[in-house]
Amino acid sequence: MGELNFPKIHNFGGNELVELKHLETTFGISRRLALKYLKVLHIQPLYFKEEVFFCLSSFNRIIYVLSRPGSKGFLFPGSSAKQNAGLRKSGNFLIEVNDAILKEAASPQILAEMLAVSGRDNSMIKKLISASNVESKKPRDIK
Repeated sequence: MGELNFPKIHNFGGNELVELKHLETTFGISRRLALKYLKVLHIQPLYFKEEVFFCLSSFNRIIYVLSRPGSKGFLFPGSSAKQNAGLRKSGNFLIEVNDAILKEAASPQILAEMLAVSGRDNSMIKKLISASNVESKKPRDIK
């Protein structure tokens, strides 16, 4: 029987760094294509010796924003749909994450929404939402 070869995971205070192999095995793609996935999602890989890691929580948050109802579709590198010119030109699909999606994925509201959907502790959700509301009401420096 073959040896199980699970991706390595390192937890740094709630941020899980996962070996690139996670994307390779989850999606059945090559290492090169997995790196392209990270590039279009604007997630920087972290290189340790011969191993490549990425932040799984960042990946999950961006994918969550991309897959919510009402969001545009996303054409990942290497997908057969990406070769379809009609889909690319329709305006209903993205081929790279934009700044608006990154900003939304970084917001406490998205994290709270993700926690709510997962059925986790509601007290944490309330804290995240209230902290976000306080932050949005602070005056900003205008240059």
